[in-house]
Amino acid sequence: MNATDGVNRANTNIGVDRPNATGVSQSLGNPTTGEWFNVNAFGLPAPYTFGNAGRTFGTGPGLFSLDASLLKDFSVERFTIQFRAEALNFTNHANFANPDTRQGSSTFGQVTTLVSGNQARIIQLGLHLKF
Repeated sequence: MNATDGVNRANTNIGVDRPNATGVSQSLGNPTTGEWFNVNAFGLPAPYTFGNAGRTFGTGPGLFSLDASLLKDFSVERFTIQFRAEALNFTNHANFANPDTRQGSSTFGQVTTLVSGNQARIIQLGLHLKF
């Protein structure tokens, strides 16, 4: 989650509001996409009231992408041929979106989607002729 994201209640009549903190830690030792934070750390406040939990908390999965290129020049008389090998998302790492922070949602605390634009590894080869 970004620093500005926080838990809120789904389907309320007064818009986005804060939950109650139950005193249980929201951190998990080994978060997974099925349970990114401890959902038992939050409870529902009384109707039409704001809860006592802070406005922001935690962090999301973060992003990681590694692109790599290999280039080699070969000289043939007055020409130069460049061989290029490029790999986008070289490690083939999945980048997950932030978890669902809508309390009362069936996916509350779960990471259910990938970041928009996340792609699998792409490898491309090419030749460049310089004269």
